[in-house]
Amino acid sequence: MASMQQKPEDYKVYDHLIGDIHLWPLSKFVIQRKAFLNKLNSDVFEQFKLQGVNEVDQAIAKTMHQEKQRVKTNPWKADPPNEIQYYRKIQNEYNANQLLADKHKGNLETLGRLINRFSQEIICHFNPKTFLLVRKWSDFIFHTLLYSFKWSDIFRIKKLREENRSAIRINGYTSELRNLFNDHIVVLVPTHSSNLDSICIGYSIDLSLGLPAFSYGAGLNLFDSEFFAFFMNRLGAYKVDRRKKNPIYLQTLTAYSKLSVFEGVNTIFFPGGTRSRSGEVESKLKLGLLGSLIQAQRMLLEANSPQKIVVVPVVLTYESVLEARSLMLQHLSVSGQERFTARAKKPGFGAYYKFLFRVLKSQSQIYLTFGKPMDVFGNQLDDQANSLDHKSHVVHLKDYFSTKGKFIKDDQREMIYTRELGEKIAEAYKIYNYVLPAHLVAYAAFLLLSKMNPQHDIYSLVQLPEEEYFFPEKSLADICAQLQLILIQRSEEDKIIYPKEIEGNVSILIAKGIKHLGVYHLKRILAQDNYGRYYSEDFIGLLYYANRLQNIELQNEIDWSSVQWESDRF
Repeated sequence: MASMQQKPEDYKVYDHLIGDIHLWPLSKFVIQRKAFLNKLNSDVFEQFKLQGVNEVDQAIAKTMHQEKQRVKTNPWKADPPNEIQYYRKIQNEYNANQLLADKHKGNLETLGRLINRFSQEIICHFNPKTFLLVRKWSDFIFHTLLYSFKWSDIFRIKKLREENRSAIRINGYTSELRNLFNDHIVVLVPTHSSNLDSICIGYSIDLSLGLPAFSYGAGLNLFDSEFFAFFMNRLGAYKVDRRKKNPIYLQTLTAYSKLSVFEGVNTIFFPGGTRSRSGEVESKLKLGLLGSLIQAQRMLLEANSPQKIVVVPVVLTYESVLEARSLMLQHLSVSGQERFTARAKKPGFGAYYKFLFRVLKSQSQIYLTFGKPMDVFGNQLDDQANSLDHKSHVVHLKDYFSTKGKFIKDDQREMIYTRELGEKIAEAYKIYNYVLPAHLVAYAAFLLLSKMNPQHDIYSLVQLPEEEYFFPEKSLADICAQLQLILIQRSEEDKIIYPKEIEGNVSILIAKGIKHLGVYHLKRILAQDNYGRYYSEDFIGLLYYANRLQNIELQNEIDWSSVQWESDRF
């Protein structure tokens, strides 16, 4: 477990570390974009050449088959308009290669074309003028999301930025991160729950953390909108197409991540791979891009660079996730299969109007908790970027890549390192899962619902008629009080970050939680009637927010014998 002796900072705001946007690492990178593309294409090409004649042939054949199937069965608006014609041309070229005396030579030319197509699709771009424009409008957009809308906001743009700093709260080991930024390469690995995440992190590190812009991975589906694609293409987003599972694309994507980090590009990517459909903080991570960090660190050591790749887990915490209900429906449909029969109903025009009205009139907050910086092997770093083992002894990264004193590339060994890094990040997510009153109250309410219906599994619970169930006031308060004490005790034992937002009077905590829980949703996740009883209009949404506390494993510590049950428990 990570040591928490040096306590994290709460809601500190910093000046910009590098004032001139043209001196930002990302700005410098895009100037050398053409040279980087050549380097990327060459790296991937050489990796396949090492595999041999038959492996190259099979990789091309598999890629062609999978891509033609993708184009037919799952096209997106963001796809190039000429994909069908392109892959027909490449298929004809590949077929012609089979008739050559030296088909391998022809296959290598085909391979080079495929690599270049994928690398051109993936690579990021960054335009300082666009960034400065978006910075101004982001102040207004986030203020509209986080505060009650007033027409006068349009005429006081400059003041909105300061107010947003109060609503988007940065906490954790922020000073340590800033101290390491100038001399090392920072990779942020956040949790992922909303399509807003990339924008929110990018805006927040500029707003309050004072760091230059990061490159970030964005799903190609987000580029379906020409409006958003215009800006994302100019704000450091590199494209990730999760439909593409072919070996040439995957190798190109991994090499892009490895080489861009090696070139000093500070990057954000989501190791969970996609948004958490269940609302839980991720515990199982995708290792592909994490492995590229191990490779990049080895390359830096081989080049005798003093730079370290600094990995920083980040936990995003929202009081309300716009996509919560649709994400949970997807999760329940996949995991429950025939046990879950509910389906999403398309809301009418009135519902959309009600939703828009609620967004404009509601207030909410967003929290970003930055974990302690670590190296690519999960070792914590001190102020001088020395890597420390669990006994606080300094360790040298070259030793991880050495065998009998010799520096050796070992793919199997690096796979083990990658898995261990993934485990350390998942462990950090548990520590830095910043608990809010909204999530604690949702968790307590769903525990009550489960206790009332012990014969039901999770899939039948969320399909119960909401109008028939109430959560007694005293019962909910008792559970919330127990959860509050458990969480505070765990923070004192350095097992989780201090849950500052849940301290104080339990009644006030519950009222605060209900006020902010799922404020943007059409149905109330939790509310209180005139008799003091709590009720939910949406058990599916309630489960989503309750699941935020699943990775902390609190349920078995509840003392149900001390919970006061009232006669109107149903």
